[in-house]
Amino acid sequence: MSLRVIEYRQLTFILTMFLIVQFSGILLASIDLRGVTTQQIASAQIATTPISALFLIVYIVILSAVMIFLFRVYKGNAIFKIIEGAVIFIASFFVFFTLLGNLNLNFGLVAAIILAIALVIAKNKYQKLKNLTAMIASVGVGLVLGLSFSFFDALIFMAILAAYDFIAVFVTKHMITLANVAIENNLALLIDVKEVEAVPESYLSKGERAAFEKEKADIEKRAKPLKGIIEKGMVPMAANVSLGTGDLAMPLMVAISAFEVSMNFTLSIFVTLGAALGLILTMFILRRFKRALPAIPPLLFGVLIGIGVYYVL
Repeated sequence: MSLRVIEYRQLTFILTMFLIVQFSGILLASIDLRGVTTQQIASAQIATTPISALFLIVYIVILSAVMIFLFRVYKGNAIFKIIEGAVIFIASFFVFFTLLGNLNLNFGLVAAIILAIALVIAKNKYQKLKNLTAMIASVGVGLVLGLSFSFFDALIFMAILAAYDFIAVFVTKHMITLANVAIENNLALLIDVKEVEAVPESYLSKGERAAFEKEKADIEKRAKPLKGIIEKGMVPMAANVSLGTGDLAMPLMVAISAFEVSMNFTLSIFVTLGAALGLILTMFILRRFKRALPAIPPLLFGVLIGIGVYYVL
């Protein structure tokens, strides 16, 4: 399979999962806000000033620092599973409660708790559920934040987080560390698409060829289907693309807060389509430079384009 085919498949899969999260979250928000007026929404929002967004950023920075410290001093994986389980439970609880709470408050509460626990257990037992679990968790995070922020404050929060994301990837690089830990431990803190492509050995650098020769026998032993590829003078290369739950949740937060402005889907759809444009831009930049990139800045750029088009039209 050619590299270009793999890249377009990855883009299709990532974009599909991204849009499922966005539209599912907007639909859940519309269910939760059914019969609620814009005045009631404004009075219920807990994050009513840009300062609230700044406090949340400080909280995220502190939490990231704590997690990196734990990753460096703790060599097991139990604590990662605990963190993952807590995130999945809390985020998915809000999703399930929004779905079931309107039927009956007490039933919805109990059922949401049971389903959230079941999701944590299922993810630990069936690791292939990682992407689905991360998507559900992203919907939960986006839902809570979107209902908590006004439209303007949601944009402020995403803008601050975009700056933080840029610094965390290109300057401190700790976001890359967190992502690598999540990938290595198969944590549902991101979605990813994994492919294997065969490239001619002549494409590799001298250092890459030396590393491949060192690992060749082990690769052939562990993955027999790859032996035929290697015998043809080709090298199996991993082609992985990942997107964090925060990258999924932030555009959803803005889209939900946009829904609260007029209680219809129009502005939310423009926000979502703009975010999708930003994601496509991110994927093409990734293809060009082949390195870890902060996704929130281009997502924000796309969101702003979507909002601009909406107000122009």
